[in-house]
Amino acid sequence: MDFTQNILFVTGIQNAVIKSSWLQLSFDIVYYVLPLLLLVLSSKRNKWQYPVAIITGLVNLVYALLITSLGMLSVEGFTGWMIIPLIFALRTDKGFYYALHCMRYVFLLIFFSAGLWKIRGGGIFNMEEMSAILIRQHAPYITVAPGDWFSRCVYYLSNHNLLSYTLYLSATLAELIFVIGFFTKRFDKLLIGAFILFVVLDFALMRINYFAWSAFLGCLWFSTYKEPGREIAN
Repeated sequence: MDFTQNILFVTGIQNAVIKSSWLQLSFDIVYYVLPLLLLVLSSKRNKWQYPVAIITGLVNLVYALLITSLGMLSVEGFTGWMIIPLIFALRTDKGFYYALHCMRYVFLLIFFSAGLWKIRGGGIFNMEEMSAILIRQHAPYITVAPGDWFSRCVYYLSNHNLLSYTLYLSATLAELIFVIGFFTKRFDKLLIGAFILFVVLDFALMRINYFAWSAFLGCLWFSTYKEPGREIAN
C-alpha cells in the first residue's frame, strides 16, 4: 500500500482533477514552471531559492502520485524530480555539497539494488527469463499488431533464449556495476555512460521510459569537486 497516496486521496483532490480540465492544465503548467523558476533563482543565489526548492519537491510529489494513479505511468520514474529539488533547499555550500552526495548514494543504491533483486528473484539463473518478460511486457502490442516490425523483433528474441538472456545478463551487470560508486568517484563518468546506454536500450527494447532518471546524473557529474573550504586548505 502507498500510504502517501492514500493520505493525498483523503483530501479528494483526485476527484477534482478528474472533473476539471482547468485544474489538470494548471498542474501541468506548475509542474514545468517551478523547476525553471528554481533554476533561475539558484543561478542568482536568490533567497527565495530555498522555499521554492521545497515547494517544487512537494508539488512534484503530488503531481507524480496523481498522474500515475490516474494513468499508465509508474511513480518510480518521477523519483528524481521529487527529491533532487531538495538539494537546492540547503543554504550553505557545505550543505549543498553533502546533499548532492547523499542523492548520489541514493541513485547508486537504487540501481545496484535492482541488480541484486534479479539475483534474489532468481531471474539471472533462468535462461528463459528475458523471453518471458518480453512476451508479458508487450502482450497487448503484439496482439493488436502481430505483423509489425517490433512484434517480429519480440517474437525473434523470445524464440532465441540465449540472445535474449545475454541482453538480460548485460542489463544486470550494468546495474551491479554501480556498486563501484560506493568506493570511489573515479569512475562516475563511466557510470553516466552506462546509465545512458541502459535507458536507451530499455526504452528501445522494453518501451519503458526511464529518461526522467537523468536528473540524478548531475550528482555523478559534479561528484569529483572537493568539499567547499577543503580546496583552500589544501
